[in-house]
Amino acid sequence: MLDMLSERFALDALHIKDIRNLIHPPHFTRLENAAMHIILRFPVEKETEDPFSEVTSVSILVDRDMCALVWPGKRFHRFTNADFKGLNVNECASMIIHMLVDYLLSRVYILREEMDEFEEECLADVNRADLGRLLNMRKEMATLARHARTNGIAIEKLMDDPVYKGNLRLIDAHEHMERATAIAESKAEHALNVMQAAQSLLSQRLNEVMTFLAVITVVLTPMGIIAGVFGMNFTHMDVLAYPNGFALSVWGMLLLGAMLAAFFRFKKWW
Repeated sequence: MLDMLSERFALDALHIKDIRNLIHPPHFTRLENAAMHIILRFPVEKETEDPFSEVTSVSILVDRDMCALVWPGKRFHRFTNADFKGLNVNECASMIIHMLVDYLLSRVYILREEMDEFEEECLADVNRADLGRLLNMRKEMATLARHARTNGIAIEKLMDDPVYKGNLRLIDAHEHMERATAIAESKAEHALNVMQAAQSLLSQRLNEVMTFLAVITVVLTPMGIIAGVFGMNFTHMDVLAYPNGFALSVWGMLLLGAMLAAFFRFKKWW
């Protein structure tokens, strides 16, 4: 197949290598005899539990009489004859590009909805928030933004060609990539803000717990001192013979604890 395309479009070894590269970045090249080669890159869902999407590049070769679409990796869209009925070669190329970028835009929309729902769950109960999963979703959204931005650059270069200048499908495809880039970048930034907010809430709750434990420790400290004094194993301690000594020591401990607690409350430390 590639040998036939190489002969048809006069491809050199470097172009063949680019076509076979599954992760080749988006690129536009003018070939001999008014032919063109455009490479776009898209996410493809893995068939595993890995939350990330793998990436595949797609090559489109066009000349005056032929348009070829090459999938070096996993195919994520099926075209039918009805999709290109009544279209010339250049219109077929622009239709292919338009349908492929629509897939990327729809992936951005789907991931944005998933992230919106998950962010609400995280903020509703930060103690059970899976920030690691949110971080993975943010990384995938940032990857989609990068794909959309580079695809848009390649399409923009194709639109500069006189044959495709003013092509409505390419204009719409380029607008879709700009929209996908804006949405994905905005959502990735928003996810980062949500993660920071969740971490701030967790830190605040941890500080509240530590403050409560510190207050309890300070309140109980005088009681421990009094108990330690009266618990000394000395032979002569006249105060131990006092009839109301035990009651006074207990009330003294309670009074000191209450005074310290009231002082912390007055100072708004607790």
